[in-house]
Amino acid sequence: MKNRNELRPTISITENLYLRQNLFQLMTIFQYPILDLRELIESRWEENPFIELEDNKFDTIPGLEDFDNEDKGNYQLFESLIKEEKTLKDYLEEQIMLFDFNQDEKEIAHYLIGNIDDNGFLNISIDLISNQIKKNKKEINRVLEILKNEMHPPGVFAKDIKECIIIQLLRENEIKKDDIEEYENVIDKLLKGQEINQEYYKKLEKAYIYPSHILEKSINMYITPEVYLKIENKELRVYYNDKIFPKVKFNENLYNDMKSRIYELTKEEREFFKNKVKDAKDLIYLLLERQEKVLKVAEYLVNKQKDFFLNSGYLNIITLKEIANDLNLSISTLSRIVNEKYIDTPKGILPFKFLLGKEGVKKGVFGTKVKMLIKEIVDKEDKKRPYSDSEIEKILIKKGIYLKRRTIAKYRDELNIPSKSKRRSK
Repeated sequence: MKNRNELRPTISITENLYLRQNLFQLMTIFQYPILDLRELIESRWEENPFIELEDNKFDTIPGLEDFDNEDKGNYQLFESLIKEEKTLKDYLEEQIMLFDFNQDEKEIAHYLIGNIDDNGFLNISIDLISNQIKKNKKEINRVLEILKNEMHPPGVFAKDIKECIIIQLLRENEIKKDDIEEYENVIDKLLKGQEINQEYYKKLEKAYIYPSHILEKSINMYITPEVYLKIENKELRVYYNDKIFPKVKFNENLYNDMKSRIYELTKEEREFFKNKVKDAKDLIYLLLERQEKVLKVAEYLVNKQKDFFLNSGYLNIITLKEIANDLNLSISTLSRIVNEKYIDTPKGILPFKFLLGKEGVKKGVFGTKVKMLIKEIVDKEDKKRPYSDSEIEKILIKKGIYLKRRTIAKYRDELNIPSKSKRRSK
């Protein structure tokens, strides 16, 4: 049996590549569903002696029997496990709602997703897309750039391997836009089997050739709540599910032992020691960051939807931009936190994105909510200088709601609200 506390004197090229790829995966740790995270922790524990687990039982999923009686009410964890098959396209489709796209932009995004190949590449020209869906080429390019820069896995929608790698390097801040041409030439050489500078290789070896390799073509995903909601004396309280995976700790005893005899180690052993220590500390830090931010976002969403949970009211409409501003998070980080995360509530197990108020609500709720906002805006306006539909549109945009003026006019008519000229007081 392999001794985990025994440091090997040499590091193979394969292992070095493996460690670098793992570091790349750690940078996307917010994206991981909970069971993928368990697998990540297990793999790090098996290959890194500086990682300790408080409870290293990975053979079973926590069941109801693993929780205290007071936790069993809303927290039917074992019974909540659902298995579903997902393709790369399914995974991308689910992310569309994370963007503040209007209807035209959504149609473009759906069409682009529908035309990627099995590797995640888009091999169809903008001209052809424009002809087929009758959309402006400039608008198609704009939506495509947003998807390339924001969607997971990074590199999806690239036209080929070269662009896929460039997108990954840019998104991981390994290169700047000014470096693109230089690295395109380097990638060309590498793909032709030519020698490249070691400095380039260190960056390129972190990237994947195909986006679909980052995310398997068919994902077996178990839906497991990462947080749960309790209603206590009409107060909403959100708790993190810290029983789903073991607590990860740094092996201080091994670290102190190795540090005390650091000069007895060879240069290769010291480098190995340094990398393992850094990897262990990085993992622990990122897991704590994930837990803190997932809980923070969950609490925010629940508090914004109090009426829904306490009074069975409608869901409020919340945009990622609004949450990002209030919680001081980047849109990119927030998108990863919201995606594939679930909360166990008295109303059932819900995805975080459901609580944005844009998915899973009954038909007409979105329109009803917007109509209520329009009525509220009109009720509060200065009757000597009432708002035009264009001005109402701008007010809604500030609230993160994007509607065309003709839609606003339609909703206004349905509310029996007269036009601007007829609302003006004389």
